[in-house]
Amino acid sequence: MSTQSNQSQIQLAVSIKPLSAIMFALFASFGVQAQEAALAPVVVSEQAYSDTTAVVSSEAIAAHAARDAREILQNEAGVAVGGGGTAIAQKIYVRNIEDTLLTVTLDGVPQGGNIFHHQGRVLIDPQLLKRIEIDKGGTVASVGPGGLAGSVRMTTKDARDLLRPGQKIGGILNGGVASNDGWRGGATVYGAPVDGLDFLFYAKRNETADYKDGEGKVQKNSGSTQDSQLAKLNWQLAPGHKLFFGYQTLEDQGTRFLRPHMPGIVGGPATPQKLEQRTMTAGYRFAGGDGLPSAELEVFSDETKNTRSNTTAVFNKPVGYFYGEKIDASGLNLTLGSKVGAATLRYGLNHHRRELEAINPNQKGVNGNTGREESEVTGLFAEGSVPLAANLLLGLGARYDWYSYTDNHNQTFKSDGLSPNASLTLLASEALSFRLGASHTVRGPGLKEGFMIDNGPGVAIYRNVAGLKEEKADNVELGFNYDGGPWSFKGSVFHMEIDDYINMVFSGGTARRENVGKVKSNGYELGGGWKQGAFRAGLAVSQAKPKLNGNDLGDGDFSLGVSTGRTWLLSAGYALPAWNLDFGWNARIVEKLSYRPSGAAAEWSKKGYTVHDVQANWQPLGKDRVRVTLSVRNLFDKFYYDQTTYGAQALNGPILGYAEPGRDVRLDLNWKF
Repeated sequence: MSTQSNQSQIQLAVSIKPLSAIMFALFASFGVQAQEAALAPVVVSEQAYSDTTAVVSSEAIAAHAARDAREILQNEAGVAVGGGGTAIAQKIYVRNIEDTLLTVTLDGVPQGGNIFHHQGRVLIDPQLLKRIEIDKGGTVASVGPGGLAGSVRMTTKDARDLLRPGQKIGGILNGGVASNDGWRGGATVYGAPVDGLDFLFYAKRNETADYKDGEGKVQKNSGSTQDSQLAKLNWQLAPGHKLFFGYQTLEDQGTRFLRPHMPGIVGGPATPQKLEQRTMTAGYRFAGGDGLPSAELEVFSDETKNTRSNTTAVFNKPVGYFYGEKIDASGLNLTLGSKVGAATLRYGLNHHRRELEAINPNQKGVNGNTGREESEVTGLFAEGSVPLAANLLLGLGARYDWYSYTDNHNQTFKSDGLSPNASLTLLASEALSFRLGASHTVRGPGLKEGFMIDNGPGVAIYRNVAGLKEEKADNVELGFNYDGGPWSFKGSVFHMEIDDYINMVFSGGTARRENVGKVKSNGYELGGGWKQGAFRAGLAVSQAKPKLNGNDLGDGDFSLGVSTGRTWLLSAGYALPAWNLDFGWNARIVEKLSYRPSGAAAEWSKKGYTVHDVQANWQPLGKDRVRVTLSVRNLFDKFYYDQTTYGAQALNGPILGYAEPGRDVRLDLNWKF
């Protein structure tokens, strides 16, 4: 479990339109003096943290030489990544809830969407990242709309994150090889040639072959070629005024099974497929002053495209037919920051638009199908924190969102709603704090899975019911945080409910998209760490038990979540500063699970497993120069299926997902100059 610093801002929300005016009134009601209420600026370019935010730093990513989402997040309590060792098949689960119910952003830009089963949502190049922030359950208002079960927020590096003091220009060369099976290589150039101007250019290729599982069997069509690039520019026009620009591309291509995360499904031919994502951002930052609030305005454009060529006739398309899906996203985010007496305040607006379109459709016009969908959401938000006493911190925040969605049958759905959240933190001592938090989130109906607007037995099979309603989530959490001396501890218990959850209902050869019922989940997380001199150790345990309409989640509950056993995370490390060496060990233990999904006449089960990873980091020239990482993943060559990987359609049926990779010995080099 990641340890969070007590500098975290704690968000609590209650709101009535207009949001910012109410926030000022609330702060004033807590005794803020009128002469102190002048708006002083605060920094808004960094994300606000809540006390439940888990943060994965770039140093942690580098120390583990992570290569995909699974490797970045597998040591976070309450977080899992299923799908096996091929990045295109991976899904993120937070407290066993799938990332389709989270707000996922990269540099503030909402990511991907559900384009083909799950492709396009969690492809991540770890070397780009400055940090990842994960909110489990409720999330802060400024993150954006629609996070029913939390958020995953990724931030990429700038030149200023890499330059040494006094350095004008620098570069990084990196590469690595893996026994199971592939290589990667990349280069970065960055600099600040004149005051007020800095730039970064980055490019990398990652080649993977079909890997072997713990029994030595090749997992067919699991390899791919992945290329990623990033360009960023920051230009200070005048003191306190800055423009910023960013452009990122990522391409992943290979021959995969038709459904890339289901190699075991019957009738899933090997098919050449390509996923492309291009993201552009531009914006302006103002540091504030002279009675004006600080501000950040970002505009963005994001295109995600998935294409394939049929190797057999399928989905009403002949052999050789080229087709796919595309999601275009665009919008803006505006955040302002002020001080109101002793309180901090962040407020602003978001406007996001998404367009889904079938590429080379052949079902357009059938049963009224237009071959495209579009959605919009506009929201206002405000959030802040105010001390009630020397040891009591109150946070306030909320957002109000207006949703509009037009589907591929020209049905339009409109909804709006208030999403408040609230927390109260008691600082029992300098080392110990307790927190109670609650939130309510509204999310209007949005785009279907892209694949569904031009494929399947017929376009009418995937149709929204006329009365489709917005989803509403409630999250409550009680937790504590202790950080004193060599010891640190953190724990929480939580409860989540989602009303009017939206998904497909299959019946009699047809499928309707409708509000299928209520999701409930209860669980806990508990972890601790110890660090003394050169030694460190950690232990965490977590469990979440989501249910849909009273039934355990099964593998057929696409886009919602999974059932898993209790999970234990163990870690230990030893540093040799004189030799610039650091050794680490991590273990993930998932207990066997017995569960009964909807429609099951008997209990099902998932096997438990224990997996060990070790790594050694050597920095021969000291920090920030050369890093050599030798790591062994799955040290004892364990054969297993991750419990979050799509499994069987029936009791004792065939496993449809990928087995996890067996032992993988890696050598990585990072040279910074």
